[in-house]
Amino acid sequence: MAKIDYKAIENSIQNDLLECRRLFTRSVTDIPKYSTLEKIHKNYPDFMRECFKAHKTALKILVDGILRIENLITQINVTGVPDSGKNQTVKLEYWKYLLEVSYNALVWLAVGMDRSNVKKIFKGPKFGNITHQNIQSVLIYVNQLNEDPNVIAIPLDFCSFSPICDVLKLSYFENDKTLKVICIEIKSGKVNDEMLETIESGTMDAYFRFFDTYGKTGIKQMERFFRQRKMLEKSQKLINAVPGIHENPSNPQTDLLILANEAKIQHFSDKVVELLDKSERKEFAVDQIDNCLALGAINAEDKEMLMLGEYDLRLYAYHSFINPSTLYRAPYPKDLHVILDTIKLSDWREGFSSVILYPIILRQIPNQSLMDLLFCRKIIRLCFNPQRFVALCNENGLKADLTSTKETNRLKARGIGKGCVDFDGHFIRHSLSDSSTIFDEGPFLGEGLLHEMLYNWVHPKSVIEQIKQVSFPKQE
Repeated sequence: MAKIDYKAIENSIQNDLLECRRLFTRSVTDIPKYSTLEKIHKNYPDFMRECFKAHKTALKILVDGILRIENLITQINVTGVPDSGKNQTVKLEYWKYLLEVSYNALVWLAVGMDRSNVKKIFKGPKFGNITHQNIQSVLIYVNQLNEDPNVIAIPLDFCSFSPICDVLKLSYFENDKTLKVICIEIKSGKVNDEMLETIESGTMDAYFRFFDTYGKTGIKQMERFFRQRKMLEKSQKLINAVPGIHENPSNPQTDLLILANEAKIQHFSDKVVELLDKSERKEFAVDQIDNCLALGAINAEDKEMLMLGEYDLRLYAYHSFINPSTLYRAPYPKDLHVILDTIKLSDWREGFSSVILYPIILRQIPNQSLMDLLFCRKIIRLCFNPQRFVALCNENGLKADLTSTKETNRLKARGIGKGCVDFDGHFIRHSLSDSSTIFDEGPFLGEGLLHEMLYNWVHPKSVIEQIKQVSFPKQE
């Protein structure tokens, strides 16, 4: 196998991401015809078609990039790689993941940048390579759909999460200026083709012929198909569903609650950019957000700066959250190094595994800052303090507390608190939106809201306002 030029691959991926970022954000509005809101409204059908065209171009760039790297990884695995080259191979896996996480933006855009809708499209972690799936038949089908300028069809296997279907189709209807989202499952192979022909015929004779040919296996396949189709239809109805109580497609025994919330969300992206600039100049690049979240930008290109940056953030968290008196030159404890080691830091890239991660390629930060983060030249680390967050809740009109370790263990034993964040044996418990009373069994701070703060860079105060403004539908 020929020697791999990893630097050239990195540069190629970076250029692809920057081009996709342009296509997603400003390629259409850079056209004079669509340069203002007034012009967009005047030429809205053409504007939508131009957006679809740009997004299809980005889709092709990302699909080609993902397949190219996956094929390269497969070749390396077949030929083998010496230990000295394994770090470089890991880079390929990471770069492929960057493309997949960026590809998620297509889904976000298709469902109106609605976090709740995105969660209905993605059902869990992704396993296996794309080339091991029926991707070619899916791509042929998608390419045919995408010939229509009023349609964009998105093959979902290229996302970083496992989807509920094969294709997400977004159609624009010019007559009433509406958008419609359809989930499509594609079946391929001789048996599936015959099964679909049987279902389409709708006759008992056709069903009996199919079952006589394929026996119990055919019956089970037919049953599985109808279950999948029914679940897909129910899931599709939940996209843009109004707040209220709905049937849960994945578990009909429990209700799915879609909550109303009109809280305005503020991000601290500007602070991230400011700290990244400081880290580039090798200055102190640590600050805090809303007195409960410390963050630092670390220059990872220099090993000494990397170690110093992490130390700065831990020491800052110690000053801010553990022993504020040391800010006024009080003596440090002798075991300071032990205390600092106990301070937990989160890496922003951990959020790549969060289903609600706001698309990285759409972040409101300069191109260079984004590329530095994605290619690990700069690192964002965060330290969230639950005690300070609870205090912030109470200061801002949301009654909250921390459960004791004993309470937490009792709740877990009863199966309560699943999906909620465990802070070293404590849950953050808060009142309901229409009550100042804190109930023993919650609600508790969930992973989604913590991810909003750590990975989507949402101000903790905004999260508190989200909790306060949640409107629970009333049971009839």
